[in-house]
Amino acid sequence: MLRNKKIYTMPIIGFLLMIIVTALLLKLPICHKGQLNWIDAFFEAASVVSATGSNVVEVAEKFTWVGQLVMMVAMEVGAVGFMMFFSVLFMTTKKKLKLSDTLFLSNEMNTSNYPAIKRKAKKIIQYTLMIEFFGAWLLALRFVPMYGIKEGIWSSLFHAVSAFCNVGCDVFGSQSMVLFKNDIYVNGIFIILMFSGSLGFFVLEDLTRWFCTGKRNRIHVETKLILKVSVLLVIVGSILLKVFDKQLTLIETIFTTITARNTGFYTVEMAGLHEVSQLIITLLMFIGGGPGSNAGGIRVVVFSILILTTLANVKGNDDVVVFYRNINDKMIKRAVTILHIDLLLVFFGLMGLCLTENQSVMDTLFYVVSTFSNTGLTTIDIEQLTVAGKWISIFIMYIGRIAPITFISLFVPMDRKKSGIKYPNMDVML
Repeated sequence: MLRNKKIYTMPIIGFLLMIIVTALLLKLPICHKGQLNWIDAFFEAASVVSATGSNVVEVAEKFTWVGQLVMMVAMEVGAVGFMMFFSVLFMTTKKKLKLSDTLFLSNEMNTSNYPAIKRKAKKIIQYTLMIEFFGAWLLALRFVPMYGIKEGIWSSLFHAVSAFCNVGCDVFGSQSMVLFKNDIYVNGIFIILMFSGSLGFFVLEDLTRWFCTGKRNRIHVETKLILKVSVLLVIVGSILLKVFDKQLTLIETIFTTITARNTGFYTVEMAGLHEVSQLIITLLMFIGGGPGSNAGGIRVVVFSILILTTLANVKGNDDVVVFYRNINDKMIKRAVTILHIDLLLVFFGLMGLCLTENQSVMDTLFYVVSTFSNTGLTTIDIEQLTVAGKWISIFIMYIGRIAPITFISLFVPMDRKKSGIKYPNMDVML
């Protein structure tokens, strides 16, 4: 059944191995304080590798500096992706990629050209390290005076990686970033890092090339679409949150809207928000960020295609057009498939946690969508999850990171033979 399916088995096995290795490392006495049971070690490992950021234990209190370092490295590896390190391994060992390896990497990098894959792999690593370095440097200007040189630099580096990788894991304590809710400087840096990480590496590459060439090169249509929809979601989301929770400040609404789409840091308690605000955040988490980014969810492009297809059908148009480009039927079918599969995962996850946990359906739905989209926000105390609930959460985080359609494709037989038979069309009542 796994024959000719290396493109699917690589991320599935790769991320599973990363979770196992991270859990084993976190269980080492040098990495944690006191007792750390296996289920909590696996939960924390799955959380950082999948870029979720949910914690069943306090990171700052439970893990030593070495343990936090392991978690930070796991964030980096999980965010950049196993396939990126796979390609870098081949480049550093001077080995040439096989055809199957090239096809696998091209699925993540939108190209099947071998030199282009090597070039893009290097750029992704460069962009990641460069943005995180500048983010850490800017945060250090505030954190070093607050916490001292050693703790301030470490906190700056850890949170810069966590923010750009859209993980949302912090070492501030039980209240995440509530301490900085009125600090415009710190909030601004986190917002830039989180938003940049949610766009996708190739959007950043496209924008960098556009600026560096004196705007001679055109921005790709996909970049325009991701930017436009991402900004629109932030604006609309912030306005709606302000309408239903008038006590929130402008910086709190913007921060909450951006973190809901991909990260999981919070400056206000989610449980204290209006139920409609929680529903809005749930929708933002389900949409997620851009393709090729560290964010989860169905992704912005899928959401855009679904909306554009709906509008085209309502208007009676045969073509789905965006920026004077026609979206082909294959992409529309794939977007619909992704939506349906992801909804099924959320539905079954909701049923499973409703059976194991004593929480309201709304709170459980909020948590399931957050876990599936690898966001990490919650309205419940996840430290109180049952063992069964933790295992279900780990599975949802894992599937959400590798994409449900990738997991399901592993078990669906691939029909490579085309019969050439055309069947007659039929009309049905809708």
